[in-house]
Amino acid sequence: MTSAYCPAHITCFFKPSESFRNILERGSEGVGIRLGAGSIVHVDEIKGRTKVIIDGKEDEAKITRHVLGHMASGRTFEVNVECRVPPGQGFGMSASGAVAAALCLAEMTGKSRREAFEAAHAADAICGGGLGDVSGLMHEGDVPIRIKAGLPPVGRVYDMKLSFETMTVVVLGDKLSTAGVLGNAGKLRSISEAGGTAMLEFRTNDMTKNDSDAVKRSLFEISNKFSAEANVRGQAVDAAIELLKKNGIRSAMCMLGNSIFTDAPEKEVREVLGEGKIFSTSSTNEPAHIIQRV
Repeated sequence: MTSAYCPAHITCFFKPSESFRNILERGSEGVGIRLGAGSIVHVDEIKGRTKVIIDGKEDEAKITRHVLGHMASGRTFEVNVECRVPPGQGFGMSASGAVAAALCLAEMTGKSRREAFEAAHAADAICGGGLGDVSGLMHEGDVPIRIKAGLPPVGRVYDMKLSFETMTVVVLGDKLSTAGVLGNAGKLRSISEAGGTAMLEFRTNDMTKNDSDAVKRSLFEISNKFSAEANVRGQAVDAAIELLKKNGIRSAMCMLGNSIFTDAPEKEVREVLGEGKIFSTSSTNEPAHIIQRV
């Protein structure tokens, strides 16, 4: 059995690429935060049919299966994915699992780390996952800013030199389909317009600041302006952001999920929002890596 770890990745705001010549150019500009609470994937080669099991339940797992077909066509595997934060909620878990699975397959087949990231990026983009999570995860900084869409070196990712010792994420509703949102022409246009404005403001005013507290404050402010202008916030997300704000806690929506992130401690968040699906983690610059070879 081969096992690998990969961080999670939340996107604060983004602008999808409008044109691309190949899949490595597809993606988005945007700002994200890599989370320590990511995924651990175990891969065994087996006889019979391929099985992908996510948190103990067999799953269709189109993105992971695409990685398997790309990296080891014609071979069969059992893949077990352990998610430390819920999938389908804007935490980049499809990308995280795809990267970890791809690293396992690269280890087992003699392929390179670069090939693993290319396979994960292609699978995430083609199968309806995120449009930039793999690029953010490939970069080993806590808060990567994607200043050119695509997988590096086609795309460009810059390290903001920020970190969050505490990062609390809150799930507030059912899973949100990234493909469903980005497949809607009207919503995609709103996201692109709001994302272009957010990226211009952040790059113009914040990338050169030496005051990390000011940059963090601006990151939350621009994230909230983006989600409002892009019209992607549901009622539960909107209500939670406003309630936390009234209690002196800054937060913003995870793209794209019925979820929010904040740098307030879990205890303080629970005191305001009550019991629920609340997870405590931190930002990380830890690279995705193999953790077991048998």
